[in-house]
Amino acid sequence: MDVNIGAYVDEGTMVDSHALVGSCAQVGKNVHISAASQIGGVLEPAGALPVIIEDNAFIGGNCGIYEGTIVSEAAVIGSGVILTKGTPIYDAVNGGYVPKSETGQTVVPPGAVVVPGSRPIAKGPGKDAGIHVSTPVIVKYRDGKTDASVELETLLR
Repeated sequence: MDVNIGAYVDEGTMVDSHALVGSCAQVGKNVHISAASQIGGVLEPAGALPVIIEDNAFIGGNCGIYEGTIVSEAAVIGSGVILTKGTPIYDAVNGGYVPKSETGQTVVPPGAVVVPGSRPIAKGPGKDAGIHVSTPVIVKYRDGKTDASVELETLLR
């Protein structure tokens, strides 16, 4: 694993094998970053915003979180989810897309459980070809069952 210069990783956080925490990324307390995941960093441009992973979040294996995305407290990001500043997240629990922050950032709500998903392209040749684009989906909000499934991380610490 690598934690680049300028990154901040708080106490109780586990960064697994082959994971990367990029420059200036901010990772809270008791976070688990699973194998082969990348937390993007920023060195430039000067106004770029860092990725923030808040306390008690769980990042599954082979995820990519980039471009100032914020993963809120206790959120669970399922294996293979890619999040960028422009990634729309669909909330299947409440219906509709999660709004961006005032600065245009993608923000995963507190306690959200996010898995990979897709949506069809709405117009043009892509629609005619039946092409889909990546759209992570909130399938539920964290509960006792979710806590039990990520409890192993606590034992590993």
